[in-house]
Amino acid sequence: MWSSKTLLIAAIACFILALAVPTVAITVGEDTAADDVVLEPTSQYASLNENDELQLDLEALNDQAMTTFDDIFTITVNDDSVERVWISNDIAGLEFYDGTDPTAEISESNPLEPSAGDTPNVGVSVDTTESYEETETFTIHVQYEDEDEDHPTGIELTTLEVDPTTLETGTNVTANATYENVGRTTKETTARLTVNGTVVDTQTLEIPPGETKSVVFERRMQWPGTYKIGVDGVASESVTVEGPPINVLEASITDTDLTAGDRATIEATVSNPTDQRVQRTLELAVDGIVVDTKTVPIAPNGETTIAFERQFDDAGTYDIAVSGVEAGTITVAERTSIAIQNRELSAAATAALAPPMAMGFLFLGIAANRRWAFVPMR
Repeated sequence: MWSSKTLLIAAIACFILALAVPTVAITVGEDTAADDVVLEPTSQYASLNENDELQLDLEALNDQAMTTFDDIFTITVNDDSVERVWISNDIAGLEFYDGTDPTAEISESNPLEPSAGDTPNVGVSVDTTESYEETETFTIHVQYEDEDEDHPTGIELTTLEVDPTTLETGTNVTANATYENVGRTTKETTARLTVNGTVVDTQTLEIPPGETKSVVFERRMQWPGTYKIGVDGVASESVTVEGPPINVLEASITDTDLTAGDRATIEATVSNPTDQRVQRTLELAVDGIVVDTKTVPIAPNGETTIAFERQFDDAGTYDIAVSGVEAGTITVAERTSIAIQNRELSAAATAALAPPMAMGFLFLGIAANRRWAFVPMR
C-alpha cells in the first residue's frame, strides 16, 4: 500500500535559452531527509556546481533534432522506507527515462521502485527544435511507505494544556499545544484554536523531523457559560466562565436565499441586564470559522442589535453563527446569464453595456437591425 503523502525532493530546474538547447540545474529540496535520495552526475553533460546542485549542460547535443543521451545522472536511494520515485514534467520536448531505454519514461504511472542501496541511471530525451525562452521547472517525487496511519501528515498533537479552567468574564484563558514531527522531513502545520468547535484563531509552525514545537493561544472569554477549548478539533478541555448574564439573545439572517456575489445581513441582539455599561466583541462565524468581529457598547439594563454584512461569491450552503449562537443557513445559487440569440453575456456584463438598462436594450436592438431578442436564462 503506497503512502498517501508525496514528498517533493527535487523541485527546481532552471532552463536557460542557449541555441535552443537548455541548461538544467537540479537541486534536492530541503523537505527531503538528508541522504535519503541523492542525485549524482555520471556523464560529460552533468556536473555539480558550487552549490552542490546537479547541473546538466545539454548545449553540445545536436541542434534542431530529437536527441537522447543514456545514463546522464543517477538517483541513489539510501532509505528502506522509500517506495517509489518518479519525475513529473510538463516541458515540451524534454523527457527523462530509465537507464538506456528511451521508451521507459519515468512518470507517476511508470515509477522507479528502487530498494535501499539501488542506484538507477536516468537518461534524457531532448527535442532541440523546441525553444526554451523562459524559466521552466520539473519535479522529482519521492513516495515513502506509511510511517503511521494515524498521522499521515507526519505531525502529531502530543499535549494540550488549558489554564485556568474556571475564570471570570473579560479574562483570558491560555491554551498551550505541543506538536511532534514523527516523519522524516520538515513539515509545516497550522494549529487551530477552537471554542465549542468554532475556529477562532490560527498559528502556523514549521517542525523539523523528530522534533517538537509548542504554540500558545490567548483567548479572552466574554460570555458566561461552559465551553470546550480545543486545538484542531482533536483535543479539548472544559472551561467555565462566570460573570453577569450579559449574553447574545438571538441571531438571524435577513435573507437566506442569495445569488453568487450578493451580500447577506446577519443580525444579533445582545442583552445587558446589569446596572453598568459594558462593551462586548461579537464574532461572525461561517461554517465554523470566525470571519469578522465587531465590538459594541451596551447600555445598562438595555439591549443592542448589531448587523454584519458578508458577501458570498461562491454557490453553496453556509452555516452562520454569531458568538456561538446559531443564526441559520444561507443558500447561495449560481448567477444566471442573459442570452442574445446564440450568444451569452453575464448579467453583470449586460448591466454594464449602457446604463440605464433600457438604453442598453435600445442600442443593441438598433445595432442588430432589431433582430436580437433578450431571453433570460433560467
